[in-house]
Amino acid sequence: MVGVLFDFDGVVVQSEPLHLKTFIEVLAPWNISLTNERWYREFAGTGSRHILSLLIKENNLSIDVDSLVAKRKKLYEEYVRKGDLQETPGVRSFLKDLRAKKIKTAIVSGSHRSNVELALTMLNLGEYFDLIVSGDDLSVRKPDPYPFLYAAGKLGLKPKECIAIEDSLSGMLSVKRANMRLVCVRSQNYTDFGKCDRIIPDFRGISISELI
Repeated sequence: MVGVLFDFDGVVVQSEPLHLKTFIEVLAPWNISLTNERWYREFAGTGSRHILSLLIKENNLSIDVDSLVAKRKKLYEEYVRKGDLQETPGVRSFLKDLRAKKIKTAIVSGSHRSNVELALTMLNLGEYFDLIVSGDDLSVRKPDPYPFLYAAGKLGLKPKECIAIEDSLSGMLSVKRANMRLVCVRSQNYTDFGKCDRIIPDFRGISISELI
């Protein structure tokens, strides 16, 4: 038995540039800047509350985190509803192959559940996943292994039976600490792939038998 656990942003959908854009826009009134390099090295996949709390503390600001989280979330949803979000090339065919082979699937994401569900609805991808584990569901986040271990348990799988697909450093660390096989989708800005068992540019031409 095997299951495939997907990170969402940067793996199923090409959303990281959109996430970064919304953080930059929300933080602009306080002249807080974010570089692509820092985003992919430190922040991608860690959740908006963590990111905003850290940046507020770094800059010695007195800002309500909850209001910024809500504003950033609303802005991101507006872009998604406008059609600015794209699926990763080849992911739909790959998911269809998994479904045809009756292989269990899950999303393991640090994003808000509503953001994940909205994106799946807009792109008509929801039917391909058995489980969604979002940043709203667990108090422990990547790079802790618990999100992936929790998802595996919910699917009735052992860690050694799971292949996890990630693109961020925090996600990669989470997968390896969970003792799962790690497939990395090559991020446009993150290139240290020493932890990966397999690296793919996207899902075009990729079969599950190849990854197993």
